[in-house]
Amino acid sequence: MHIALIYSRYEDLVEEATKLNPHGAVQMKDTVMAIAEGLEASGHKVTKIEATNALLNTIHDIETPDVIFNLSAGITNKRSQANIVGMLEMTGIPFVGSGLSTHVLGLHKEITKILLRENGVRTARSQLFTDGEEEIREDFVFPVIVKPEHEGSSVGITDSSKVNSKEELRDVVKEKMEIYNQVILVEEFLPGREFTMGVMGNLELEVLPIKEYLFEEDGEFQYLTVEAKADDLVPSKIPADISDELKKEMEEMAKKAFRALRCQDLARIDFRLDREGKPNVIELNTLPGMQKGYSDFPTTAEAAGYSYEELLNKLVNFALSPRGKQ
Repeated sequence: MHIALIYSRYEDLVEEATKLNPHGAVQMKDTVMAIAEGLEASGHKVTKIEATNALLNTIHDIETPDVIFNLSAGITNKRSQANIVGMLEMTGIPFVGSGLSTHVLGLHKEITKILLRENGVRTARSQLFTDGEEEIREDFVFPVIVKPEHEGSSVGITDSSKVNSKEELRDVVKEKMEIYNQVILVEEFLPGREFTMGVMGNLELEVLPIKEYLFEEDGEFQYLTVEAKADDLVPSKIPADISDELKKEMEEMAKKAFRALRCQDLARIDFRLDREGKPNVIELNTLPGMQKGYSDFPTTAEAAGYSYEELLNKLVNFALSPRGKQ
């Protein structure tokens, strides 16, 4: 089978984007190499294609692939991630991953949260700031977390993101706006345990083993900052040591979230427990990282018994399913 592997060159991203996610370049290089090797070891022909504005022409000029494996997080920044998927849809070639509308929704965290609530999925109280002058909602329970609305990989989540008062909040929101040049999402901080899990499939969904991040009570990190995530500074455990009741509840919530955004093939959902110990979705990643031995999705798949090569082929088969795209 001929598979086109679409990727982003972080060296070509605007300087600001590279600074915000310095691990991105290493992660993309390692991931492209591992996926190409894994697919070739399975007998497939792989053509690697850099995501540019000329992507449609590039795909047209090569031998027509049977399927496309999309890794691209955008051309110049994360906000252009959905543009890549839009171009892939125009080719008419099956591709691994969700469609355009899902990526657009996933890159707008507040809209995602609205959809989750409408589908019965618990998520923290929040507010979107577009200019920093909005009235702060009266029912916020502090502390809160401040983050850019359109980023991933914990980009924009730093030591200053946890805010303890209304007075402090406005200054931090304006600071984040200036740095990230986008609207800012503020959510109530959930003080409980934090988990992540992968979901894959289409009509039938498989939830991968739940991973827990083990924050120490008096440790340096109490939530995943960009530094902690990039440098793997927070220990974790797969599978998480949780009750059967909590496991079942999070698995059902993950499936609901996956379907609420009409995800395809794969997604990763992050949870955190609130003050009452109830799980809340804090993030839905429509293009989860696939770095072998590092990213959450392949490491939890490995815990489920899938080798990296088996996981890649499973995702390719999902994309080729006639029910694979909505």
